[in-house]
Amino acid sequence: MKQDPALAGLLHDLNNVFQTLVGAADLLSEDARWKPVSAAILRSVERGRHVALSLQTSGPVVPFETILANAIAFVEDAILVTRAPAIRFVQAVEPGICVPGNWAWERVLINLFLNAMHAMPQGGEIQVEARHCGAEACIVVRDSGCGIPPEVLGRLFEPEFSTRQGGGLGLHVVRGIVERDGGTIRAANRTEGPGAEFTITIPAVSRRFPAHA
Repeated sequence: MKQDPALAGLLHDLNNVFQTLVGAADLLSEDARWKPVSAAILRSVERGRHVALSLQTSGPVVPFETILANAIAFVEDAILVTRAPAIRFVQAVEPGICVPGNWAWERVLINLFLNAMHAMPQGGEIQVEARHCGAEACIVVRDSGCGIPPEVLGRLFEPEFSTRQGGGLGLHVVRGIVERDGGTIRAANRTEGPGAEFTITIPAVSRRFPAHA
């Protein structure tokens, strides 16, 4: 398939940016004090290259555990670089749950995690559950923050709606990705303890392995 010239140009420019960041990370790694930051930059570059690749192909389905691990690593690197308060992740994931293997589903989790972090300015806990629900998979992300005001709850997924300056697209993008893959997402306040929770349901997909020649 012939590649879109505009996309090809974008990927070329992104690769130049990545190469500059790799060079900067190499310089930082020469000072022991900055080695953790250098490593975080290199991991972010690798994720960026993964995003660029996903623009060209949707890829195979992958285990949800892999998507979750990548999203948590992204947030932990962001915390390291920005010196934000610590976030504890608690996971309860049933084996065998798969999602479409592209950057978009990592983006879903990263946006939900960053949203949770803004609700927990002093740090806190994010719980992630994933389980089979008949012909669907159910994914729940909970935080220990302040919860969602009732007057805001119905507008969270609207484009350009935000309760903080500079926000407004994250949750709208999340809903778009989920619905594109035949799923639904809803937001609510937790019934036990403070905080919010987001529940995603998507059609269950199985991982297909290529046949041996």
